[in-house]
Amino acid sequence: MNFDKMPKKSKWRGRIALCAVIVIIAGTLWYFFYDDLSDRITRVFASTEKEPVPTARLERQPFSLTVSADGEIIGLDVTTVEAPNTSAGQLTIAWLIPQGTFVNAGDLIVRFDSTSIQLNLESRQNELENNLQNTKVADNKRATDEKNRKIDLQIAEENYNYSVKVLPQDETIFSRWEIITKAADERYDRENLDVMKNRIRTQQRSDRSNQQVQTIARNRIQTEVGRYENTLNSLELRAPVGGLVLYYLDRQTEPAVGDSAYPGRAIIEIVNLDALQVKINVLERDGGYLEKDLPVNIHLDAVPNKVYHGVIRSVSSVATSLTRNSPLRYFTCEVTISDAGPDMRLIRPGMYLRGDIVLHEYESCFIVPSSAVTARELQKDNVVYVETGPGRFEARVVETGMSSYGEAVILSGVEEGEIVALVDPSGPRKLTLPDFNLSQPAGQQAKPKMMIMGGPGGGGGGGGMRGGGGGRF
Repeated sequence: MNFDKMPKKSKWRGRIALCAVIVIIAGTLWYFFYDDLSDRITRVFASTEKEPVPTARLERQPFSLTVSADGEIIGLDVTTVEAPNTSAGQLTIAWLIPQGTFVNAGDLIVRFDSTSIQLNLESRQNELENNLQNTKVADNKRATDEKNRKIDLQIAEENYNYSVKVLPQDETIFSRWEIITKAADERYDRENLDVMKNRIRTQQRSDRSNQQVQTIARNRIQTEVGRYENTLNSLELRAPVGGLVLYYLDRQTEPAVGDSAYPGRAIIEIVNLDALQVKINVLERDGGYLEKDLPVNIHLDAVPNKVYHGVIRSVSSVATSLTRNSPLRYFTCEVTISDAGPDMRLIRPGMYLRGDIVLHEYESCFIVPSSAVTARELQKDNVVYVETGPGRFEARVVETGMSSYGEAVILSGVEEGEIVALVDPSGPRKLTLPDFNLSQPAGQQAKPKMMIMGGPGGGGGGGGMRGGGGGRF
């Protein structure tokens, strides 16, 4: 077709029509031959038989499971000393250690006035002594009355027995008057004996009641005495740690002798000039195993090639966002670094840092890829496949520990030097190309799945955890 001799509009229409025909032909060819082309490429790369099972030889090694976190230096380690919570309520400060004093743990720093508490204690002690004396007198009197009652009861029983024994009944021998008189005496002695028995029972109940009243009063007084003694013992505050003493400012007012101190009111701050206070933030998904006193390794950019060691002092109970409208939530941990003294002049509050929280340490264990351990749901255990010969494997039940992503910790069930399969030998192992028809939306990446290796004697690993120490299998 000669486009040069055609009009200008006809040239453009012809070219557009030619392009449309070419696109239609190309689309038709791609539609009919794409599946066959994909299958042929897959057959070229696919193996005609199963690939060999990947294996590894087991070697014992140390292993540390850690969680990474970011944070900053917030200042020196400060310990606050508060007024004690006592039954006396409000206390009066009688003596304060001078501000700026360096103290050691256990040194006296605050003493409260004990005058009123001492008077109350002496009053209760006098009441207790009086109660003990009254109880002793009552016990002696009760013992004497008990003896007298026993004598009266014995006499009443003898009188009654005698009346029954000499009771006349034969009218041919005794007169009518004697028989009636003796019968009346017998009834009187019997009723007297019954009255005496009832009186003894009543008196015993009364004595027991009096004893209980005295015991209740004595226990109450003893409780008050113990409370006042505990209060006296808590009127002296001693330094829980060593450091520099500073007065706590309450509304810009320092505590002074004669001031009132309510329970829980902060009075003194003790600053440890050799320890740093650090705040680190741990992702919510990694916070399942956080607890107090876990060790933390701190890395500061200001002091490279040096690792500081600390422990977690507290962990926030709820994960919160660090910035507004952020989907990420963090647990906040307060950490104390105790070995930063020599480098204290290089460290300033606000410096950023990276912390590795050591969740668990194994002195000796086997580390294998997580694919080497198979969890059996029915048996509720974990197994690995140990090589017994060329191409032959046997399942071996193992005890696993706390693991991380991609790695499993084996504590027992296998021996050093044995060869284990890194995948299930009975599973498929053919090499195939990925399905290019499946695509993800732009800007979206595949999310890794959380792997928790567990079993008898082992726990699971949290997201973001990583292990360190020793070579890999």
